[in-house]
Amino acid sequence: SLMSTASVAVAASRKRTRSKRIRSVAVLPLTNFSHDPEHEYFADGMTEALICDLAKLRAVKITSRTSVMCYKGSEMPLPQIADELNVDAVVEGSVMRVGHRVRITAQLIHAASDTHLWAESYERDFEDVLLVQSEIARAIAREIRVAVTPEEARRLRRARRVNPDAYEAYLKGRFHWYKLSREHLDTALKYFQASLERDPRDPLAYGGIAAVWVSRGDCGLVPPREAFPKAKAAALQAIELDDSLAEAHISLGMIRAAGWEWDEAVKEYERAIELMPNSAEAHFFLSDLLLSRLPP
Repeated sequence: SLMSTASVAVAASRKRTRSKRIRSVAVLPLTNFSHDPEHEYFADGMTEALICDLAKLRAVKITSRTSVMCYKGSEMPLPQIADELNVDAVVEGSVMRVGHRVRITAQLIHAASDTHLWAESYERDFEDVLLVQSEIARAIAREIRVAVTPEEARRLRRARRVNPDAYEAYLKGRFHWYKLSREHLDTALKYFQASLERDPRDPLAYGGIAAVWVSRGDCGLVPPREAFPKAKAAALQAIELDDSLAEAHISLGMIRAAGWEWDEAVKEYERAIELMPNSAEAHFFLSDLLLSRLPP
């Protein structure tokens, strides 16, 4: 029949597409389906969380957040975006939060053929958002048949439930931190501190506080002698609570480098890369440090 012939053709097309190994993936900014500008922080935060989970996989190249965020709201065809980012596949999707419930949709698209390889929709309680992101990352890894080491699998499975109020404040803090102005850094710190008040043992909040003080010191907004000790204390606290937090190791590496503790800084950056092999920031700061130590 015509239907069975069409089904065979589609299956054959998908098989050919899957046979082409996917070595690189870009997670495009997730769309805020609530259409409320006040929820943009949540869409951006969920995009970053998914990128971070996929960045833990060494066998596939994941495009950095900085590179993909310029396509937020873009109407450019996906194959063209993938070509500009030099990736084999893209992940796109949407998020919507209503009260204590969250809906996240994601789909994996083979770039050259513009073929959908996988799609799924999840509706969960807000406190399970990190569990959903980990589940999506594992599904994508299975779909593209990328090798996942036992340690990487353990790290993905370590996703935890969150305190909704604390995590919401954390996401707002990250949203403002990325803007890197004096005013936005001040606002970010307030949100990170509010997150810590709601969950005093949250390593993400300590990591955010460390990032703010490192940025303040690095940008000259606060004297380094004031900023870096505060950044160091927060980064060490984050690592004590969760040694697998790559962002905290990056902050500590920057602090060590600023204090001329070269070998210690290298170790922190290398630890961050071990935890998150696709971390553009860790590779950048490590290479910058090593270049600065080359003989003239």
